[in-house]
Amino acid sequence: MTYAYLFEAKSIQQYLFSSGKLKDVISASERLDRLIDNDHTSVLSHVLKQANLTSDLLESTDEKDAIHFLRCKGGAFYATCSEELPLKALRSLWTLTVTQLFPSMVFTDALTQGDSLQQAIDSGHKSLAADRNAPKLSLPYAPSIAARYPRTGKAAVPLSKLAIAATGSFDDKEINSVDIDTERHRQAYQSFNLREDAALQDRFTPMHLQGQIKYPIDFEKEFKFEGSAKAKQSLSKQQSEAIKDMALIHVDGNGLGILLMKLKTALQDHDEQSYRQAFRRFSDALNKATVTAAREATLWLYEHVLSEESSELNSKDKFTLPMRPIVLGGDDITLFCRADLAMQYARTFCIAFKKSSADELKNLNVDLGGIDHLTASGGVLFHKASHPFIQSHDLVEKLCSKAKVLTKSLFGLNNTDKVGPAALAFYRVSNATKQDLNVLLEQGETVSLDDQQKLHLGQGAYFVENDSNINGKGLSHQVLANLDNLMDASSKPQMSRFRQMATELSEGNLVEANRIFHRGLSLAEREAHVLNEALSTLNPTQKIDWYWKNPSQENSDGHLTTMLKDLLILDHYKPLVISQQPAAKEAAL
Repeated sequence: MTYAYLFEAKSIQQYLFSSGKLKDVISASERLDRLIDNDHTSVLSHVLKQANLTSDLLESTDEKDAIHFLRCKGGAFYATCSEELPLKALRSLWTLTVTQLFPSMVFTDALTQGDSLQQAIDSGHKSLAADRNAPKLSLPYAPSIAARYPRTGKAAVPLSKLAIAATGSFDDKEINSVDIDTERHRQAYQSFNLREDAALQDRFTPMHLQGQIKYPIDFEKEFKFEGSAKAKQSLSKQQSEAIKDMALIHVDGNGLGILLMKLKTALQDHDEQSYRQAFRRFSDALNKATVTAAREATLWLYEHVLSEESSELNSKDKFTLPMRPIVLGGDDITLFCRADLAMQYARTFCIAFKKSSADELKNLNVDLGGIDHLTASGGVLFHKASHPFIQSHDLVEKLCSKAKVLTKSLFGLNNTDKVGPAALAFYRVSNATKQDLNVLLEQGETVSLDDQQKLHLGQGAYFVENDSNINGKGLSHQVLANLDNLMDASSKPQMSRFRQMATELSEGNLVEANRIFHRGLSLAEREAHVLNEALSTLNPTQKIDWYWKNPSQENSDGHLTTMLKDLLILDHYKPLVISQQPAAKEAAL
């Protein structure tokens, strides 16, 4: 008989953003990053040591009753043992520790058994799904007479000495009580010295730059919304407005479920040790691929910003990057980034992740049924720095889901053999809102025309790279490079006309928008040919026109679609300086 214990932290990002303060978010993300890892500093390692349990978390072992880990990254671990008692001891102490360190964090766990390791794991997944739907009591419970922390509405507790010391660097110095999770985060902010040292940010930082760069912890005082002073002087009014914004990026991997099924099939006739070790190697490989891609994207951003500010840098000071890592776990990342650099950062990560995952999967030496890489899709939300983080987080997750829908549309929802290409969805909000993304798109990007038709002002999601599969499915109009080409082909007067068209469309005036468009083409002269060619690549009918009747099943109601809003968003957040560094060239599409 084989026993398995499975643990997964749930709704991690919602938990991180709950207080709405950046320093609390940073502290929470660093604490969660140290919760589960195959490192002696992780909480999991300390729990195993305190319980006197033998395991292969840090070093391999052949002891009979040792606990073996199949996965121990990204807020989750899967452990197995030939005896039930060690796993019961682990579960007892582990859940106690988690509820003390992260009182209101949602998690699921299951202790199961089976005739084989695979059966025990499969049974564990079913139990996890059932546990997810079971009601749980969050402690400390807040009765009606209890004081509450205004930011979260949870029961308030007094600040400890460490939390008081940390609160001195927060804006709410007059607050002497917070909810218990925030209190734990502020203790960590002080005891971990997160202003100077943070393990999570090192996973985003290229090895040769560690110790040379730092990340802002106060957007109002430390985050550089603009480039160098010289570049700032040459900004247009539109660019000046754009740099006051920032972007929240959330990217998640594609094809992981398909790959895990292939891996299970390939290992079904192997012994338990081989099965266990293969899954452990896969977990480590996935994490390594994500770290490699994040570091490559950060390198691109570093070299780009360096090209803006090289004449103003003091070699004795650490270089502050205009980004803030929030999450890196498994196959997903979340970070804040300077608005005009966010799209290229996300694109660079997606391209690098495809390559790094291919390199790591090759080293597994397992037949994965023809799958040789993974991809990643995500969302980029442009917003004001003052907007509440929790609302921005909800929207960027919806954008990520929108991008994944585009990714899956290539091979179908029931596909089990191919990994869809990377895609990105993006959106801009001017005001803080609690509304759902679909409601915002319906209200802000869908206009009613005179003939009762509706026009969708943007597609919203695009493939990061083009390939034969995309062309074969007739989806090349949703490739980012084609939108780039139209932006590059459009002069300032032409882009101004596109903005005029958007204004007319907001009033339902398609005729006037058409007149402005054709007038612009007639005035384009030398750029007309390039402009027409770029327009044809963004139209599924390949006609030289700026709107079309969408042939996709989603919009089979006959509504019209254009890429106008997407074009204006990208132009609004166009980088101020075009970097010529090698890393940027590698990431170019």
